[in-house]
Amino acid sequence: MPLILLPNAFGDAATNMAVDASLLYTLPTGIAAFRHYGWTEPAITFGYTQRIADVQAAFPEDLRLCRRLTGGGIVDHRNDWTYALALQTDLPAAHGPATELYATIHNCIRQALKAQSVQSVLAPCPRHCNETPPAHDGPDQCFVQPTANDVIQANGTKIAGAAMKRAREGLLIQGSIDRGALPENFNYNEFAEAFQQAVARELDIPIGITEDLRTLFDSPRIQAERQRFAGDAWQNKR
Repeated sequence: MPLILLPNAFGDAATNMAVDASLLYTLPTGIAAFRHYGWTEPAITFGYTQRIADVQAAFPEDLRLCRRLTGGGIVDHRNDWTYALALQTDLPAAHGPATELYATIHNCIRQALKAQSVQSVLAPCPRHCNETPPAHDGPDQCFVQPTANDVIQANGTKIAGAAMKRAREGLLIQGSIDRGALPENFNYNEFAEAFQQAVARELDIPIGITEDLRTLFDSPRIQAERQRFAGDAWQNKR
């Protein structure tokens, strides 16, 4: 049951979302996959349940908007470090409580930050966690207001957040780290290695290799998913 570390990649918003979706739905049995990716265009992604009209009102600039498969708020990807973790359904880690897994992944980020002397904490729940949050006007912007178990600085500035999607085939976590909250000399290569090692350790999934990465990518599925994520029907979904 290995954790496969996929090579870094750059894509437009629809492609990035399509690859993540394909990993969720088509990973082979017993496989977990981690990938870090960049953006070839200025992009904003927003949670599955949000209204695109609200996102357009919050970001009137000429930016690519793309609805995610996962929940959560609006994420501005113009200056972030983006990752995805897909867990195939046979893995025990795919079945734990979402809040616990969220905290575990973010504690892995904290460990990797601490290795470079960046101190952080997990955000406390701002209310009783079983209460319905109060209603407010406008969409949730991920890095404006931390939620429980986000990674934050001591002063409350948010460093990292994530969103999840559970499906019959497994679980997908999409996460974002704000580069603006980290030192200018921060080493992202060292961070990535430390983060991946911590994920493997905390989820008890050893890092493995595959001789042919093409076995993890369903190209026809990726193309179909890209058409979906780029289409108006998906963006305007209610």
